Amino acid sequence: MNNLIIYFLHFFDPETAHKIAIEILSKNYFVSYDAPELITKISNIEFKNPIGLAAGLDKSGKCFNGIFKLGFSSVEIGTVTPLGQQGNPKPRVFRLYEDRAVINRYGFNNDGMELVKNRLLKERHRKGVLGINIGPNKNSLNPIKDYNIIAKKLAKYSDYIAINVSSPNTPGLRKLQEKSLLSDVIDSTKEGINEAGEKKPIFLKISPDLLTSELEDVIEISILNKLDAIIVSNTTIERPKLLNNSKNQLGGLSGHPLFEKSTKLLEVVKKISNNEIKLIGVGGVENAKQAYTKILVGANLVQLYTGLLFQGPKIVKVITNQISEFLVRDGFSSIEEAVGSLSYKKALNLNNLE
Repeated sequence: MNNLIIYFLHFFDPETAHKIAIEILSKNYFVSYDAPELITKISNIEFKNPIGLAAGLDKSGKCFNGIFKLGFSSVEIGTVTPLGQQGNPKPRVFRLYEDRAVINRYGFNNDGMELVKNRLLKERHRKGVLGINIGPNKNSLNPIKDYNIIAKKLAKYSDYIAINVSSPNTPGLRKLQEKSLLSDVIDSTKEGINEAGEKKPIFLKISPDLLTSELEDVIEISILNKLDAIIVSNTTIERPKLLNNSKNQLGGLSGHPLFEKSTKLLEVVKKISNNEIKLIGVGGVENAKQAYTKILVGANLVQLYTGLLFQGPKIVKVITNQISEFLVRDGFSSIEEAVGSLSYKKALNLNNLE
């Protein structure tokens, strides 16, 4: 069944396949997996296992309950904007089969916060952690204010809010990571949550293409503003030399080629932050060894998306079962004991990934 679904979805162009996947998952056809020995925590949120779904699949909150039944401990919907928007012109998604990667330039296509809110109201009973990834409309006259507007509207219906200032597909968005603007974005989001009468953890999703000086500023601001976690990282605009095809397409690259870059960045963020903020590792994860490597390097939670497209709906079951085995093998009694216990190089050696 797993291989049949993969074949079926790959038969169609990427956007059609995406729509079919959303429709299938919205019907809740799948069974749930539990891994109580793998519990991990960020702020006041308990995750039943360390594998979450990154933003990008369920852009408008149409199928998150179906996704939970694949075994994910958390689902991050979005990116959601105040007003619905079509995103960038098609074609805008490109599968790189040989590289086990995807290039996308979607541009925050979503139904907007009002429709998303209505869906969340109807699906208030869920079996996992729900995050909402938020961002500004492409043509917004006040992008920073957009974070306030959408946080106020949706904070009540989520377990956490993720600030997206790092997508490469919305003009000018990555400039909001600059020191002079990032604090304003965070303040705007906090004010929106407060105005909704809520207290929700805030995560910040960062670009893998930041310079070291920029990264230091982002981490300093995140800690000073008492954010709950940094998500490391979004897609990259860089193109590895060994990439086989479609390297000239504009957009963010995700999947296997991003694993090394994003995991090395995770190690750097851990070192600079000196354990003062929780970390979420994203980028290139498609198997248990890669997920476990990110945990050893410093991730309290690991998110994936492209790996699901290439490995199919059993990916979480396979990864969580194997991580349990790795913990026993390495003498750890919990995920928390393993987090940040090794350098990137030592983690690669341990997992035979070099």
